[in-house]
Amino acid sequence: MDGLSIAASIIAVVQIAGSVITYLSDVKDASKECEECQIEASNSNTLLLRLKRLVSESSPTELWFTQVQELARKDGPLNQYKLALEGLLAKVEPKSKLRKALNVLMWKFVKDDIARVLTRMERVKTLVIIALDMDHL
Repeated sequence: MDGLSIAASIIAVVQIAGSVITYLSDVKDASKECEECQIEASNSNTLLLRLKRLVSESSPTELWFTQVQELARKDGPLNQYKLALEGLLAKVEPKSKLRKALNVLMWKFVKDDIARVLTRMERVKTLVIIALDMDHL
C-alpha cells in the first residue's frame, strides 16, 4: 500500500467521523456519552490528520511507514473504526424531519453503539499516537 492509499483511507475515516459529529451535535439534551463521542471523534480526527500529513511526507522505504501500513490494511484498525462509524452514522443520520425528531427518542438505543465506537476510537487513537511517536525515533 502506498502513501496515497493510506492517506485516502485516513481521509475517508475523518470525513465519516465529521458526519457523525455533525449529527450527534443535533441531538437535543444530548447525554454525556453523546458529548464524549463528539469530543473523542474530534480528537481522533486531529491525530489522524497529523498522521496523514506525515504519511504524505514520508518515504515508503522508512520502517515507520511500514508500521503505519498495518494500521490501514484491509481489516486493520482504521478500517474497523471506519465500519463502526458508518454503522453509527446509519443510526443517527436523519433521513427526514420525522427521523430527526425520532433520533431524540431513539437515543437510548444508540447509546450502546456509542460506547462501542468510543472503545474503538480509543484503540485507534492509541495506535495512531504510537505511530506518530515512532516517526520521531
